[in-house]
Amino acid sequence: MSEELIDIYDENMQLIGQASKEQAHREGLWHKAFRCWIIKKDKANNCKVWMQLRSKNKQLYPNLLATSAAGHLKSGEKNRDGIREIEEELGLKIDKEKLVKLFTGKRFYRDDKMIDNEFNPTYLCEIDKDFQSLKLQPEEVDGIFEFDLEDLLNLFNHKVEKIYSSGLVRSDDKQGTELKTGYFWRKDFVPHEDDYYQKVFTTIKRYNEGITPQAAE
Repeated sequence: MSEELIDIYDENMQLIGQASKEQAHREGLWHKAFRCWIIKKDKANNCKVWMQLRSKNKQLYPNLLATSAAGHLKSGEKNRDGIREIEEELGLKIDKEKLVKLFTGKRFYRDDKMIDNEFNPTYLCEIDKDFQSLKLQPEEVDGIFEFDLEDLLNLFNHKVEKIYSSGLVRSDDKQGTELKTGYFWRKDFVPHEDDYYQKVFTTIKRYNEGITPQAAE
């Protein structure tokens, strides 16, 4: 069976062809990966942000906290079609209309095994679900944690060294999940530059204050 294709772009995000993910990562071809940040509001209108704990078996950034849900767009998919990743990774079925576009970022990563050049259409999705409604994808996700938005801003603005969170993690026997609480440091998050996290969380804060991001599809 042939490997699934993804669309390939030039550096100006103009479509130029298709390739497999393996070829794109081997040759450093530009492609798109969807990202979505899931938020909740409590009764006091405080904003909570869900972050995914990547599987310990992932090749890239295992056992680190990352975007709520993310993944490569298949060839021919539009940006919002990436919403399927939320259902695949977390078991939540969400309408595309609930997605709010934040921005499209660029990501560069290189090591001995891959060159990853990505455009990242990045969205926000506000939900009213609880952890109990989640079904974590075994190959991708080992947990989900809920952080206070202000705590995340303080962490990545270097105002504090650690922040507290509660979450749901896969149990050691792999047969179920269990609740977990604890402190997290910047080293526990996927190592983007601080200004990336600052941009994400500042934009989410503005949304929570009623200022809708003016971002194109």
